[in-house]
Amino acid sequence: MPARVPTVVDPAVLRLLTAWWMPLAAFVWGTLWGSFANVVIWRVPRGQSVVRPGSRCGACGQPIRWFDNLPVISYLMLRGRCRACDAPISLRYMVVELAAGMLSFALYRAMVVVPLLEGGGIEGVAAWQLWFVFCLALIVVTYTDLDLWVIPDAVVLPVAALGLVVAAVEPELAGVSWREAAGAAATGYAIVATIRWVYLRWRGIEAMGLGDGKLLLMIGAFCGFPGLLWALGAGATQSLLIAVPMLMFGRGVANSDLQAVHGDDPLLGEEDPDAGIAGKRIPFGPFLALAALEFVLLRPQLERLFEWFVQG
Repeated sequence: MPARVPTVVDPAVLRLLTAWWMPLAAFVWGTLWGSFANVVIWRVPRGQSVVRPGSRCGACGQPIRWFDNLPVISYLMLRGRCRACDAPISLRYMVVELAAGMLSFALYRAMVVVPLLEGGGIEGVAAWQLWFVFCLALIVVTYTDLDLWVIPDAVVLPVAALGLVVAAVEPELAGVSWREAAGAAATGYAIVATIRWVYLRWRGIEAMGLGDGKLLLMIGAFCGFPGLLWALGAGATQSLLIAVPMLMFGRGVANSDLQAVHGDDPLLGEEDPDAGIAGKRIPFGPFLALAALEFVLLRPQLERLFEWFVQG
């Protein structure tokens, strides 16, 4: 397929999109959606609406006024406490907002500013937003998996569908053909589903949750086979490098126990007492998400590494 010919950018538009303050505006844009991601992280796994009711203090139930709900700024001004009851607010809220803001900033620089300065078109604006949606979904599933061992279908499946549609309609924007996107998505899910089936069939124990498979489905739909392979390899490696020291020093990786949260799930197999790290299970989703973020931010370098490996 021939490469898209970049559209001629009006000089005024070029000056606007490459102005020094536009990446900062992208950062602010990201923090706003990071605030929404916090709502999704808390409410979606619990079956609650992300629209109603409005934001409330988890301790006293008082509605949070708009000037106390500004991303990052309100947390700092309130010193991490509710204005009404002085109850502490988790630092995570600000961390998620900052992470989303920094990702939006980095993606805007890489996909909008740099291509425009090199003579490209404004297609990078759409790419920035597309990949930001993907990265925001990775942030959400990281924390839902850490909290409740849940990777919400309501997050990963629509985002995976978006990746497949874009790959079919605008493969240049997606960076992968629809055939590769579909094949990588199916392969990612099949790997986890097969491992889980084998362990349940022959040992009667839970090896991997299907949520990990759906997360890999989303990663494959956006990143193709190179991204899928990187997520599996780097995710597994980093899970060992991060989780082993934490468990050795008595620190849990997840915030709750798998059986305590999902013990009444009829589809959940028995846990293997010898499985996991140091006899304990760890959620794999956060490490898959971390590796996928690395692939997005370092994609050109990692794809060259993948090509070198394949070609020998």
